[in-house]
Amino acid sequence: MTNNWKYILLMATAFPTAAAFAQTGGDAGRRAVDLERYQEAKTYYKSQLGAKKADNAYFALGDVYLRTEKPDSAAIYFNQGLAKNSKSAINMVGLGKIALEKGNKAEAENQFGKALKASKKKDPYVLAMIAEAYVEDEASTEQDLNKAVGYLQEAVKRDKNNAMAYVVLGDAYLKLKNGGEAMTAYDRATQIDAKYTKAHLRRGQLYTSSRNYNEAEEAYKKAIELDPQYAPAYRDLGELYYFAGQYDRALSTFKQYVDMAEKTPETRAKYASFLFLTKDYKGTLAEVQEVLKTDPNNTTMNRLQAYSYLELGQPEQAMQAMETYLSKVDKNKLISSDYEYYGRILAKNGKTAQAIENLNKAIELQPDKPELYYELANMYASNKQFDKAIEVYSKKQEKLGVANTDFYYLGNAYMMAGNYQKADETYSQITTKNPTYAYGHLWRARAQANLDPETTKGLAKPHYEEFIKLTGGEKDKYKKDLIEANSYLGYFYYLKGDRENAVKHWTEVKTLDPANEQANTALAEINKSAKPKKKK
Repeated sequence: MTNNWKYILLMATAFPTAAAFAQTGGDAGRRAVDLERYQEAKTYYKSQLGAKKADNAYFALGDVYLRTEKPDSAAIYFNQGLAKNSKSAINMVGLGKIALEKGNKAEAENQFGKALKASKKKDPYVLAMIAEAYVEDEASTEQDLNKAVGYLQEAVKRDKNNAMAYVVLGDAYLKLKNGGEAMTAYDRATQIDAKYTKAHLRRGQLYTSSRNYNEAEEAYKKAIELDPQYAPAYRDLGELYYFAGQYDRALSTFKQYVDMAEKTPETRAKYASFLFLTKDYKGTLAEVQEVLKTDPNNTTMNRLQAYSYLELGQPEQAMQAMETYLSKVDKNKLISSDYEYYGRILAKNGKTAQAIENLNKAIELQPDKPELYYELANMYASNKQFDKAIEVYSKKQEKLGVANTDFYYLGNAYMMAGNYQKADETYSQITTKNPTYAYGHLWRARAQANLDPETTKGLAKPHYEEFIKLTGGEKDKYKKDLIEANSYLGYFYYLKGDRENAVKHWTEVKTLDPANEQANTALAEINKSAKPKKKK
């Protein structure tokens, strides 16, 4: 499902792709919803309200309003449907969907129960729409989803050719993390109706989530072949190219989606989000500011304006934009990246304490993102709160496991805190697991050098020697660090009176950097001390 994909993180809310509305009174409305042309769908369904059996048209119209975040308007049409037909089970489902979205699960189940009773549990469409309500509810439990699967299995039992129900069944299995059953359901939908674009889209989404990009691309292209105007397929294909690192193709394909989808602030917000993810921050800002002229309270656009200013290196404008955004958005709808960016913006504006507070909130909302821990720890370190930085790295390892990157950052924190012994012990985790990783030896050498500030013991010597051994074939790449290593060894041997090795290492420094004053001075001093004194 696309609502777990990257660009949706920047959206105010994820717009779930509506299920095909079987039995809603005509293909025109279904097609408009599938193409995300919601105004067109509203116009169509309103034209169907005068029909004798308009139950499904009222429901479909209310559902469009619900999907576009207008629950009050949705309720009007669901209730009108019931006013026209008090036994309209499908509009009872509609009221249940509103209750579920508002978090009133008891009322939702009450309405669903009424719908099941009114339809005698025999209407496949009613069963499928109750199931879809659970599938699309972010707060659904495993029990809710299994209940949805049961309703869908009953729906396809009563209507074995119900392709729509099989797609919703696939969605339910997907939320239950059963990808195999999900794909089986989507495949069954395509067997029933080979031209059912929604089923091919879902197959592509599932292949994408499992990183089977070739199969995903084929599925999206199949949907486009069946319906060249099928906007969601272009959207997801564009995202696929983004994940594959093909940014030019991603952007051009996503632009096709924007051109085909309904021209709404939501569509433009998706496009601006996509521009942001492809690092076109100037393009993002231009799109954002154009929309804000006519829709100044657009949540996503206000969010992206603040983010883009920061990425463009304009922290003062970013602060102003972020404060504007925070004044408009419901605090309960703030996402992890809001706190992350606000933290970074505050830090750039010299407000470190507040920055730290916001990064901690970002981690609370997204504890599985390692970059947040690194950024927070660095912020603590820059504020000379080294113990706090070390605590954050340790917390990251406890929650997300250990990586070499962690040992590097944790070791650095110990170095900044002046605990060189712990720094060396931390870096040693890298050299133990990856003995040929040159930088691990360099970091250990630095820690050991600080444990032996007078260089009398030569504690850093073996690690600098190993670094030179591992990097000697790529002197240009490691030039700066090789100068450091040879300078240390040249000085160590000079102190020990080993003139030959001292000259060797200082000469190497000079070879790497002919203008190096330290090498010139050291060699001159060694040569001077080596000359025999004249007899009187």
